Amino acid sequence: MGFITSLIAFILCAFVYVRMIRREVPEQIGKAQAWVPVGAGLIAPIISTVIAVGLGMLTIKLHGGEITQSGVTMPVQQAQQETNVVLRSLIKSFRVAGFTEELVKLLLALLMVKIFKPKNVYEYALAFIGVGFGFTALEEVLYGGGGLASLSRLPGFAMHMVFAILMGVNLGLARYAKLHGGSAGKHIFLGLFLPVLWHTLYDAATAFNAGLESTDENVQVAAVVIALIVTVASTVLQFVLLVRFKNNAVKYSEMVY
Repeated sequence: MGFITSLIAFILCAFVYVRMIRREVPEQIGKAQAWVPVGAGLIAPIISTVIAVGLGMLTIKLHGGEITQSGVTMPVQQAQQETNVVLRSLIKSFRVAGFTEELVKLLLALLMVKIFKPKNVYEYALAFIGVGFGFTALEEVLYGGGGLASLSRLPGFAMHMVFAILMGVNLGLARYAKLHGGSAGKHIFLGLFLPVLWHTLYDAATAFNAGLESTDENVQVAAVVIALIVTVASTVLQFVLLVRFKNNAVKYSEMVY
């Protein structure tokens, strides 16, 4: 089941990404500019995992802690004493996913921008989206799991691409503003802050939801409800942003550097 859902997610992301490329006007980017960022995204989960494990080793050295397959947990003593499962979930999600993964994708996407020198905001965003697509392709293989766990990830198949849209479009608009005498601060802030915030909240409610492992049934029920609400809301917003990016394709293509 895990392999099947991973394959479905890959096909869906590939379909969306190809459609994005074809919407650029007056001409599309070349094959290298389109697919090298995807290849770069494939190594992003590996890099982010190495960083997470490094943070875990540092945690062990400083406070005593443990490392799991998905990354670093909170220090053992701190986790045992911590009663606020929401805080625990947020801290772990930020450290393992929201901050680490988004930082790695940001650096790889900026490298792609440096190499291919996009000529407009749309191409700038595509560099980030390509990395996000590549990240999804390998992440689903590494962490997709099987059964219900794997199926539960499928509705959010394009989450990393949407995080990339938020980051790429805003940073692309920031570059455009700087070159044309406008203010770039707002776009830089949104481009760096929104993906990290959303990613952290999403994973804190799903993959790193400490409440699901609580011995208190009331906490478990609350954790399930939160997970469902965040998953549904994020899935809907995912499609809203994909459609919005589609509708702005011409506008962003005409915002030439």
